[in-house]
Amino acid sequence: MNAGKRFTYGAQFDPQKAPLADLLQLAADLAPDRYALQEAIRQRYFPQHGKDPMQQAQNSNTMAMNCLLSLKSYQLISVSDDGKQSQLTDLGRELLTLRDDVAMLHRRFAVHILTKLEGLLLARIVERIRARGEQVTLEYLGEEVNEIGIRLPTNSTYISTMRQWLAEAGVFRATSYEVNWDVAYDLLEVDADLIDRLYNLEPEQSYFLRSMLDLDARDWLPSNKIANHTRSIYKIRLTTKNLVLDVLEPLVAAGLIEKHKTTSGRGAKPDEVRLTAQATNQVLEPLLANLVAKTQMTLADLNRTFEDVVVELDDPDKHRRGVALELFAIWLIRLLGLRFSHWRLRAYQATGGGEVDVMAASDKIVYSRWQIQCKNTKSVGVEVIAKEVGLTFLTKADVVMVVTTGKFAQDAVNYANLVTDNSRYYVILLEGDDVRRIAKDRTRIVNILNIKARRAFAKRELGQSAFDEDVELQDLEGLETEIELEQAITDVAS
Repeated sequence: MNAGKRFTYGAQFDPQKAPLADLLQLAADLAPDRYALQEAIRQRYFPQHGKDPMQQAQNSNTMAMNCLLSLKSYQLISVSDDGKQSQLTDLGRELLTLRDDVAMLHRRFAVHILTKLEGLLLARIVERIRARGEQVTLEYLGEEVNEIGIRLPTNSTYISTMRQWLAEAGVFRATSYEVNWDVAYDLLEVDADLIDRLYNLEPEQSYFLRSMLDLDARDWLPSNKIANHTRSIYKIRLTTKNLVLDVLEPLVAAGLIEKHKTTSGRGAKPDEVRLTAQATNQVLEPLLANLVAKTQMTLADLNRTFEDVVVELDDPDKHRRGVALELFAIWLIRLLGLRFSHWRLRAYQATGGGEVDVMAASDKIVYSRWQIQCKNTKSVGVEVIAKEVGLTFLTKADVVMVVTTGKFAQDAVNYANLVTDNSRYYVILLEGDDVRRIAKDRTRIVNILNIKARRAFAKRELGQSAFDEDVELQDLEGLETEIELEQAITDVAS
């Protein structure tokens, strides 16, 4: 089982005691001898520590080693597998070129901490505690960090280390846990006016935009399908008649989306929309950067399209299949508007790319916890479903989703239906055909899940058993308009 991501290690990495430019210069001068670098750090910054002469040497060496490990954790140096060699990373070399401009050096380092490490998450947690009118303490911060699945040892100084480095760039006030958001937005190149416009959006506009972010709408998508996603995921009432006037045009005026008419094909076509470069750079990318910190995936990976990820599930290389399966799970979470909680099992590390387990949560209408397993196998039997349902005793999940690129055995389907019909749990099964439908059209995921939900409702609440889900899903393939889709889904439950 995965124990969760660890908060960035930061012991004896003190900007007041060990200036960043000096540390980087030492690392450059003494590369590739890791132990020469550690000894130089000891002599310069930790020559002695403690009153007992017998312990001074040991304490000094330990503190120097901790400082070097912090440089590694902050991605400023890399250390060879045998631990004997070290060298500056690309980031470390870039920062070293700024050593004569200390302010710029600290600002660039702060950008790295905010976007690649837990800096932005830390700032948001601090803001959340302050908004509740509570005092921000290291102990309180540690509890909050651990609650969201990021491991932080008790009484560690890692948070205060990160706060100090961010304070060097003005993100935090010099002596307090008070966030200067103007500085943070400036460092992240987020337009303050854009933030104001986001806050001033009407709920229908805000949630439509959120759906576009969920769907990664950087390319043109039909506005009616995004509206359907918004209705299904966020339970917001959007009317087709006033969609353009009430939602699309205000978002265009705010510089967040572009729209155009398409006249190809039969009948009246809805407007197509996509995110503007401003919305992509200043809204979507920071969201992905936050997801990077939580999932331990790279920004390059998270920027890959859903379609490309599905294709790579068949890659002959096991490692690539494993990474693709993790990205596939994250994409499902994004498409469903859920919040990533933590990994239960990392696929390529533990199973050679065969399966991945992930936890997610939703706070829409009521809080629910999702337990998701993705399997890149030809067939899934009843034992897999039984295991996932059994694990809900530990995970406290309300929804169990099992996804396979292959097929579910009939006994697995029967068991999932039995659990859904006779317990508080809702078990969702998505198989290869569903995956291919979603890869063809990402917005189709809500229609697929709506049909499955209506089926469960019809059986559990109405006592209806005559329901051919496969036929209904196949029928959706030829439907194009929102009215046709809504009517088809309604017909399923009638």
